Amino acid sequence: MAKMVRCKVCGYVMPEGKLRDKCPACGVAAKAFEPWEDPLSEQRRRALTLDLHPIAVHFPTAFVVSLIVIFVVGLAFRGGAAELFLCAGRLMSLFLPLVVILAFLLGVKDGLVRFRSVQRSEVLKKKVLFGLLYFVFALALPLVVWLWGVAGAAPLAVALALSAAGLACNVVLSLLGTSVLSSAMPGK
Repeated sequence: MAKMVRCKVCGYVMPEGKLRDKCPACGVAAKAFEPWEDPLSEQRRRALTLDLHPIAVHFPTAFVVSLIVIFVVGLAFRGGAAELFLCAGRLMSLFLPLVVILAFLLGVKDGLVRFRSVQRSEVLKKKVLFGLLYFVFALALPLVVWLWGVAGAAPLAVALALSAAGLACNVVLSLLGTSVLSSAMPGK
């Protein structure tokens, strides 16, 4: 493994051999770098560099935002166009619980790799709670749009409310995740 260096100003870590005259992240002179040893085992670092959880988080975000847009835009149309938007929303609603549970499971795995334990971290406990709440909203959505239908105003309002509640959970999860990004991970 190549020797690593870390910028003392911004914390950017990179292989020593790739360092040029300045930090590629913040632009300070290369003299601001110091030797750095990764506190994680090679196996844990490899698992983290896959970025599976951060990638998986974008899918439910895109789904729930798309559902809101599709349902709202569908309100502006009548007849066949409205039915097309509602049909798209109904189909997407089936996949939302699947992508939410995938992101949740990858989040738990990521938390265990990064912090070794979810139980010790108040932030991770909150993330689990909001992840489960998001899953409940995501699971309720297809029940509403498939069993009740979204042709009427009341079912559509419920579908929009569930989608908005899912988006709110998603925002809270993102903020909680951002709060632990700079955490020093436990060793090897």
